[in-house]
Amino acid sequence: MNIELHNKLSSIDEIPNYDAKPAYSVIKKATYKQHGLIRILSGHKTHHVINFQDVKKILVDKSCIRGPSNTEGGPSILPTLTPKDLLLNLDFPDHSRMKQFVSKDYSRSGLSWLKLYIDEITNICIDEMLTHGSKDLFKDVLDKVSVSANCKLLGIDTDDIAYFRSLAKTVQISDKHDVDNLTQQFTLLYEYLMEHVTGARTHTDDGLIQKFINNRNKSTPALNDDEIVSILLGSLLGGDQNTLTIMTKVLYAALSLPDIWNEIVHHPELREPYIEELLRLTNLGNSSTFPRIATTDVEISTGIIPAGATIYADVFMANRDPSAFTDPLIINPNRTGPTHLQFGYGMHQCMGRELAKMEVSVVLDVLAQRLPNMRLKEGLEKIDWSEGIILRRPDNLPISINPRHGEH
Repeated sequence: MNIELHNKLSSIDEIPNYDAKPAYSVIKKATYKQHGLIRILSGHKTHHVINFQDVKKILVDKSCIRGPSNTEGGPSILPTLTPKDLLLNLDFPDHSRMKQFVSKDYSRSGLSWLKLYIDEITNICIDEMLTHGSKDLFKDVLDKVSVSANCKLLGIDTDDIAYFRSLAKTVQISDKHDVDNLTQQFTLLYEYLMEHVTGARTHTDDGLIQKFINNRNKSTPALNDDEIVSILLGSLLGGDQNTLTIMTKVLYAALSLPDIWNEIVHHPELREPYIEELLRLTNLGNSSTFPRIATTDVEISTGIIPAGATIYADVFMANRDPSAFTDPLIINPNRTGPTHLQFGYGMHQCMGRELAKMEVSVVLDVLAQRLPNMRLKEGLEKIDWSEGIILRRPDNLPISINPRHGEH
């Protein structure tokens, strides 16, 4: 291991435009010992909780509920309502019933069969990219791998990608300035999945769509069509757009700091730690959590949040809390301490976290082996970014490649 390199750890601040740092000044002002009020998109005043332990407590507390925020006039970070049966909108015990139905299929062991496919499709995409004059890691590899793997998992024909992909991105960006278009795209995406559930569209017999339909009676009570569509909607969006966002930002960060990329290439044992560190410091979109409503008084380290109050448990800030993570903006693969909250915690922990981590890991392994000398091209200001509420990421990663002997 290159000990000298570990003595010169890199900071997330060194990465151009990697993530907006809203309220980062709170770290410098040491205000993690208090919480204040902020105003979210819907206009509601909200308790802004940023301390790691307090955020973790809010996320696991069943008295802090999600449902009322997805009602007309409710406190929300989104400009429109979403289907009531989405996992992110459900509270106990309805959430547990739905989550249990899919938990095995989205577990590490349940997804293990997909690992070989992700490896294969990544290599195919790299082969195709190497034949191009202009090489873009995002467009030529990451974008294609993410949607192909998710189609394979769900059993969707890749011919459908041209239809549903743009709808899904619009939904995740959730542009508050174009609510009519957002609502229309969301409706079309919902109807697309309903057509799968009702049999109006075809899909493979071995994907999760057909499996969920076949197993609907194993839930008590049996899942209805709307509930299956809501599960699939989370899968279609999160398994593709969210996973792609995380994967893109991990690669963008690693390539922006060549010392880190070199460590990833030459020290495979550091790949998982680097992934976890970059996940800790990555924000999926321009928000980091969905608001919750306290049904009882909630006591946290900074005071009492009264019953009826809206709470914004800021995962982005909690993952940078210096009381939980020493020198929080330093990218340190040898870091010890608590597990980050990038995928949430408790009942609403992200259903697709194992899929995302597996996909990032496999793609990183293949790229480190196939393209160890790749670099981001000069002129990072030319990288385009999608800016949205649920989705914020680079939409192109132009690279230069100095292939090893045998690559062409």
